[in-house]
Amino acid sequence: MKDDSKQFQKIKGILEEGGIFAYPTETVYGLGADPFQKSAVEKVMGIKGRPLHQSPLILVPDLDWVAQLTKNISPLAKRLMETFWPGPLTIVFEASGKLPFWLIRNDETVALRLSSHPWVRAFLACYQKPIISTSANVSGQQSATTIQTVKNYFPSGVSYYVDGGVLKPSRSSTIISLSDQTIHLIRQGDISLEKLQEFSSAPSHG
Repeated sequence: MKDDSKQFQKIKGILEEGGIFAYPTETVYGLGADPFQKSAVEKVMGIKGRPLHQSPLILVPDLDWVAQLTKNISPLAKRLMETFWPGPLTIVFEASGKLPFWLIRNDETVALRLSSHPWVRAFLACYQKPIISTSANVSGQQSATTIQTVKNYFPSGVSYYVDGGVLKPSRSSTIISLSDQTIHLIRQGDISLEKLQEFSSAPSHG
């Protein structure tokens, strides 16, 4: 744990200075940065070759952050979070008016996830703030399942690489949006739409 704590402090410093780090998740390797620094987000999107308006998803340390970053959380969203979080499900919420504009998508939404990867959970519990999360690959290239692949994609521009070993092949997180108690699939990932739809048809409690 001492080593972890040293590593966490180093990464915290990198994030505070607007830097980028690469890390393992329960799906694929990701690139992380401080979402509240526009230049850091631009840097990540720049090395990936993606425009800034394709706002990256955000990993949150806990549900309190969901309440801070979003508004009008539906009963269905609450049930999905209780069941599938932490895990490979990204939910698109109505963005809070307090969010900086570069994190808000064109339709006034923000995409959030609570990761189940032990390293991510431990780091965010220490850091106590969200990080942006986008797959650690150049846009259009295959997702990285080893840290060496990440280094090959990004020999420069990334300040720190966390080696989480070889990740098992994954389809990334499933991304959904919700409206009128209906689930809309944006990207198919590790959790199937059928599995999620069981919840939209279940009776709502509160």
